[in-house]
Amino acid sequence: MTKVNEERVHEIFNTISGDYDKMNAIISFKQHDVWRAKTMKKIASELPTDKTLNVLDLCCGTGDWTFDLADFVGKNGNVTGLDFSEKMLAIAEEKKRKSDLKNVTLLQGNAMALPFPDKSFDLVTIGYGLRNTPDYLTVLQEMQRVLKAGGLAVCLETSQPSFPVYKQLFGFYFHTIMPLFGRIFAKSYAEYRWLQKSAREFPDAKKLKQLFEQAGFVNVEVQKHSGGAVASHYGYKN
Repeated sequence: MTKVNEERVHEIFNTISGDYDKMNAIISFKQHDVWRAKTMKKIASELPTDKTLNVLDLCCGTGDWTFDLADFVGKNGNVTGLDFSEKMLAIAEEKKRKSDLKNVTLLQGNAMALPFPDKSFDLVTIGYGLRNTPDYLTVLQEMQRVLKAGGLAVCLETSQPSFPVYKQLFGFYFHTIMPLFGRIFAKSYAEYRWLQKSAREFPDAKKLKQLFEQAGFVNVEVQKHSGGAVASHYGYKN
């Protein structure tokens, strides 16, 4: 398994920040918006709509999911987006300025050592960021710590398809095509080469569910997308 070096990951995301949104659309063939929308629909079915919600979005990057969450909780709710890349956050801040959202706070921080008290949030999300942290379990335990009792944790992340042939095609795409797209469209071959390794070596949906349970979450559910290439995990805190 590739050992995640925090300084290297920080450098990678600062480097690709300017092309990040464009590359997400290219690499996923714009399916990333579909996967996020399906995850938001599930969240909406799980959480009460008549309650003021306090939400934390980890590894928020340029803020797309953060702002979807802000729309979801409404003007009476609050969303905090946290990321370790100052350049990704700068893009998110510009989006926030243009959208004039008043219920979003953006912070630089480490998902493995969250700067929040226990039981602070009703919902904690992490999208496409867990695989780039040094210790998945530590991040999940931190998510569990800052959740209120009855709170929901959600992870939207690349996964490992299990169907024969499709699994091989998926592997070829991530190993060969994705870094090539990085070279062509973002002049960042080495960065996307590293990111494909983090996706390739990330646990499959079953193993990630077990990590959720090990972190203390209950009633963990898995929602697979695009034949298992991506999965959403949902876990509650007692």
